[in-house]
Amino acid sequence: MGSPSFSMKHPTSFFDVPETERNDRVQYNDDLCMITPRENDTTEDPIYYIRCILEIPIKGASEPFMWGVWITQSKENFERYIETFEANQSNEKSSGWLLVDLPFYNNARTGEPLTHLECEVHWGPKGQRPKVSLWENSHQLAVD
Repeated sequence: MGSPSFSMKHPTSFFDVPETERNDRVQYNDDLCMITPRENDTTEDPIYYIRCILEIPIKGASEPFMWGVWITQSKENFERYIETFEANQSNEKSSGWLLVDLPFYNNARTGEPLTHLECEVHWGPKGQRPKVSLWENSHQLAVD
């Protein structure tokens, strides 16, 4: 029996898109998400996400607690990830941002922006989700 794990079905930004616009602006599956700006909005770029695993060690347990999270990627890394998705990606990695909207780790008060934590994504073997390591910082999620 392994340790518990939780997963976020959608990136947090998914909910920033009005429900009536999601069919036109969000391309999504279990592993990838692209959110495009409104049709005439030239001030924003699309946001690219890949789904990853963030492991949190548990004292006294052999298995870590795992969060299924969405990490932003540059357009170039997102496209490269898709192109090599069916191959062994063990030697591949990229950097990205985790928008922290997780129970017990969200430091933002209502109406305040959420914390963005920089991280490294290790793409991994074929058929496995990439793993995330947060860059060292004082946020409790990175400390844990």
